[in-house]
Amino acid sequence: MITKPQGYDEAPAYTGEFMQLPAGLYVCEILGVKQEEYNGHDRFVMQFDIADGEHKGFYQKQYNAEKATNQNAKYKGVHRQYMDSNSLPFFKGLMTSVERSNQGFHFPWGTQGNEKTLVGKKFGAVMGREEFLTADGEKRMATKIVQIRSIDGLKDAKVPEDKLLDDVPAASAPAPQQGAASEDGFMNIPDGIDEELPFM
Repeated sequence: MITKPQGYDEAPAYTGEFMQLPAGLYVCEILGVKQEEYNGHDRFVMQFDIADGEHKGFYQKQYNAEKATNQNAKYKGVHRQYMDSNSLPFFKGLMTSVERSNQGFHFPWGTQGNEKTLVGKKFGAVMGREEFLTADGEKRMATKIVQIRSIDGLKDAKVPEDKLLDDVPAASAPAPQQGAASEDGFMNIPDGIDEELPFM
């Protein structure tokens, strides 16, 4: 007979699996925002979570589960967007989408503490899966924001196909450059990379 160890019911179950958000169209809620300088460029940093549906609160649940076994767990619901140069139209698109998703809301530019007005606001996110390499050269999939739209704009959106690395051996495939901007101006930072939690 196998007896249940003391503390079994309270212990987290570490199965080696990890939670991953499926690619899809999501209504998200902003939890915190800040502006920072990165490599000589201004960038917008937004902490968010899924606002409704079966995956509501996904990033908070993921963080809580990881924190139970790893005190250094990082909150993964963070989106970074450059705000200047070629990325400016994409940043304007983000802000416009937030305004259109929240009736009567207009961002108060140039007002002290205006980042707090974004907390609790909703937006639409097209989320896709992208393959990346871990530091050990292992291929993994990460789900990230591919496009930000208004909530109404999600009606015309399509779920993107998985973006896979070229079919080369994992050990010789190039690692993603953390902090590099993709063609759409979004930060190319896979979910699996540890980042400091900016707001919690």
